[in-house]
Amino acid sequence: MKNLLTLTLSLALSISVFANNEINSLLESGKLSEVSGDFTEAIKLYKKVISIDSNNYDAHLYLGNVFHTQNDYAASLREYNKAIKLDESRAEAYFYRGNLQVDLGSVFGAVNDYTLAINNNPNEMQYYMCRGFAFANMGDFYNAVNDYSIAVQLNPESSKSYYNMAKSQGMLENTELACEKITALKDEGYVRAETVFMNFCLI
Repeated sequence: MKNLLTLTLSLALSISVFANNEINSLLESGKLSEVSGDFTEAIKLYKKVISIDSNNYDAHLYLGNVFHTQNDYAASLREYNKAIKLDESRAEAYFYRGNLQVDLGSVFGAVNDYTLAINNNPNEMQYYMCRGFAFANMGDFYNAVNDYSIAVQLNPESSKSYYNMAKSQGMLENTELACEKITALKDEGYVRAETVFMNFCLI
């Protein structure tokens, strides 16, 4: 009986390892197809992964990205929502759903999604860049500059971050936003406000 149980467990483990290897291979092939522009093949491969494991976060995420690329926004949104439901602690699906919301014209919704992505992964420069862009499109140049300044700190080599921050600062100069608010935040110990103060209020 003991030998039978051991054999059963060993067989189950072997099947699980085989399935995981197949899934990883399918995901890798899907990404290669996606990069090469063969979206039909990529969709087929990602769907095959989901048929093996319907709870595979990456397959739903990648499928959402392909649908987004093809401008199938409804299908893309469904896949991102499925990924988020599977694992709310991961940042990627929130980020890509934020990008989708920008294309759908829901900039406020995009800011919310980028914020959720940042909450889960506060060290990803791209998340701040995109949220800064969304803030700027809402006319909220103060928060746009703040996000770009964080992006600069995370990746000082990113010339795009400096450009976007400078551009937003130029928009700030055309508003009646006074530096008192920034100075108050700086004095309260907000490090990001210190950067904004240096790059805007001292000009």
